[in-house]
This record gives sequence, C-alpha cells and structure tokens, in this order.
Amino acid sequence: MRATGDQTYIKNLNRSIVLNLLRFNSPLSRVEISRQTGLTKATVSGIIEQLLQEQYVLEDSHVEPTGSTGVGRRPVPLRFNPSAGHVIGVDLGVDYFRVLVMDLSCKVLTTYDETIGESDSTDDAIRRMVDIIKLAIHAANDTPLGVIGVGVGIPGLVDSNRGVILNAPNLHWKDVSLRSILENELRLPVFIDNEANVGAIGEQLFGAGRGVSNVVFLSLGRGIGTGVILNNHLIRGQAGIAGEFGHMTIDENGPNCSCGNKGCLELYASETAVIRHYHQLTNTTASFKNVIRQMEKGDENAKKAVESAAHFLGVGLASLVNALNPALILISSRFDSGEENVIQRVSQVISERSFIAPYSPARVQTSQFGSFSCGIGAGALVLQAHFSGPDSQAYSS
Repeated sequence: MRATGDQTYIKNLNRSIVLNLLRFNSPLSRVEISRQTGLTKATVSGIIEQLLQEQYVLEDSHVEPTGSTGVGRRPVPLRFNPSAGHVIGVDLGVDYFRVLVMDLSCKVLTTYDETIGESDSTDDAIRRMVDIIKLAIHAANDTPLGVIGVGVGIPGLVDSNRGVILNAPNLHWKDVSLRSILENELRLPVFIDNEANVGAIGEQLFGAGRGVSNVVFLSLGRGIGTGVILNNHLIRGQAGIAGEFGHMTIDENGPNCSCGNKGCLELYASETAVIRHYHQLTNTTASFKNVIRQMEKGDENAKKAVESAAHFLGVGLASLVNALNPALILISSRFDSGEENVIQRVSQVISERSFIAPYSPARVQTSQFGSFSCGIGAGALVLQAHFSGPDSQAYSS
C-alpha cells in the first residue's frame, strides 16, 4: 500500500471502487454511489464524467436506480456498459480448444471450436490456436476499447505469474512459455491459469457461485481439475499450483496415473475412468460420448460405469469437504442427461462419508456455464486484471 499522500494512487483507487461498484450493482445514481463508497459527491461526479467519456458507463433515464426513493428530483441512473469492449477466453482441452469472444460482463458473443489431434505437436496446436484467436479478434465488432486481453485456461500445473505451463500431463506439454508466445503473436495482454481455477473465478463472479464466499469448482474431463475459493480468495498455495485434488490417492496399489503416481482419484472418477470401466464390463472400446449415448439408451453396463465414477467422485469429495468446509461444490462435466444422477449420487456419498456434513452440509450442483465454464472464466481473468485498480483486487460486493 502506497502512502496516502500519493494523489495519483488515491485517484486511481477511487476510480476503481466506483467502476467496480457499477459493474456488479448497476443501475445506481451518483448520490447512491457516494453513499455506498463514502466518497464525496464532487469526487463521484468527477469520476463519473471521466467514465462517461470513456464509455465504461452510460446514463439511462429509462431505468430506476437502485436506492432511489422516488421523492423529489429524480436522480439520473448510471449503468456499466459491457459493450464498451471485448475479451477473449480460451479453453485449452486435452483434445480440443474453444475460443470465446465476450463482452465486458463475460456474455458470450461468438464461439470457435477446434480439435487437437493426437499427432499434433505442441507447436502445431499453439499455431492453430493463435490463428483462431486472430480470426476472433478480427471478426469482433468495433467497440471503444476493442479487445482488452486474452485469457487461457489449461488442464495442468500452471505458473500464472510467469505465464508458463509447468506440466500438463494429459496434454503431454511441459515447460511451455505460453503467455510470452501469445503476447508476441497477438500484441495484447495475455493471462493463463489452470482451467479449474478460471472456472471457479468465472462461476463465482458471474455464475452459480455468485455471492458464495466458499466454493469448490470441479472440472471433469479426461482428468479432474479443482479450483478452490475460500473466503472469496482463490487458493493458490506456495507455488501457485494448489488444487490438484484429482491426483489425491484413492488406492496406493492402483493403476499408474499420467502424473507418475498410482491410484489417483481421476483414474476412478473421470471420463477416462468411465471409458475404462465400460471396456472392462463389455470388452468394447468406446468414446466417452458413446458410453453416455449407450447409457441414455438404457445400456446397464454404461449406467454401471457412470455410477462407479460418481461413487468414487463422492468418496474423494467427502475428504475435500472435511478439509475445506465449502458451502457450494460446482461440477462441470459432459455427462449430459446423466449429470443429474451423478450429482445425486455424489451428494449421497458425501453425506454418508463426510464427518462434518451433518453440521455444515455442502450443496452440490452443476455449474451454470457447463462446458463454457473454463472459457468464460478465462475471460474473467482478463477482466480481473483490467478492473483491479492499484490494489489489484476488484471491488465486487
């Protein structure tokens, strides 16, 4: 924290407070902004004039501002303008990547989906991703701010400070300086993080976790990613790589995991686990999507494979609930019509196995954004940085 005599710092801090208040609580009048922030009316008026010029904020005479009493001269309502610019969010999966163009409230405007082949090298995959991002930027509508940045969510260990993918075992990527590569190509600010971390951020800011201080977000794909928010802070740990609950040991003598360990949770509760179990039951090789289709057609073996994954996921989450005491667990998966049954089974197992569940039960539900959670969360990374102000922490309450 800088000295309070630094007027530039104070000015930027006040601007950030006002702007972020409007981001999450529009519409508001100048009087109400002054009341909620404690800033003088003159200070608020000066800040609003600047934000109006920059088109971050719009006056809207057709909307009653929050806090208006309806008595006396009607105050002019102000609202945040999400159409002032765009952000790009990238979901980098094991066998695909998805590029989202969003406005400044993370509303998805355009989607681009591409597959990653097993024979594609790291360089090939990045080259194609760059080309699609450039296409998305070029195709985005003109706005006052343009595209303000790009966020990328990755399934693996990520040094978000340096912008380096340390180890993404399911992608077979190691020590990839993705941020510097993308910034050199795109000439825009780029932010990268673990895909479950960005999913947690996006859901808490804009989705099913909004207003919940203690949230666990699970991304179920070929592996299991976990993003943990406690007391409104994303838990990163010593090196910024906390949250790898998918590699919690379930069976010390279990099969080998891609991480180098044995018997990890994701070997029993992921898409890979469903595929493996179905093969064991039927001696048939099928993709995860095909197993789900078979389950929807009434295939008992497919149903057993999915139920087994849900059971083990509940076992793992019971330990996580004991350790973290979250209020909400959000699950993003591709179980489609079977997702409701998975949620019910997971909830049941947690209730049976968690020591603290009778005293502080965690609600388990699907994420609001589903398969878009990572891409939307990646866009939220950009917004957090853009709107964070001098204290690097957005005002969102």
